[in-house]
Amino acid sequence: MRPVLPATIVLVAMTALLTACSFDNPQERPTVTPKATATSTAPPTYPAATATPDVRLTVSLLPSNAAPAATRHLVCVGSSAVAGTDFPGGDEACEVVATSPEVLVRDLAKSDDKCLGTGNQDIADVFGAVNDRSVRNSFRQDNSCNTETWNLLEPLLGPVDD
Repeated sequence: MRPVLPATIVLVAMTALLTACSFDNPQERPTVTPKATATSTAPPTYPAATATPDVRLTVSLLPSNAAPAATRHLVCVGSSAVAGTDFPGGDEACEVVATSPEVLVRDLAKSDDKCLGTGNQDIADVFGAVNDRSVRNSFRQDNSCNTETWNLLEPLLGPVDD
């Protein structure tokens, strides 16, 4: 029983010491201010449209990993993003849509000898209107051909994650 007594005395002494330190002039404790992280940036602000927008698209991103789904909106007058666009790089996305609107209506390619599977299951659903024409299409990264199309639309869909 004797070894228990010294251990108990040490435990009581440590508790008393820690308790005394915790009540020692709390006004002198430094305060820690949380720092902003790179992911807590405000959404970009684009100018109001000076003409009727010719592009209004909604993109729903469904990543293959555990990341949450995301939705982004693109509103363009010509090759410039305007108010209503809610993601960085809107001007680049407007430029792609203005110069290559046909990419938005490409059919998905099936995996075969020409289009090798990638194992990536990211999906982006795009719908809205471009130059008064309805757009509704899905883009995938499941094979090399579909990833090539995704890369062309990267400013709109987002980067390919390996």
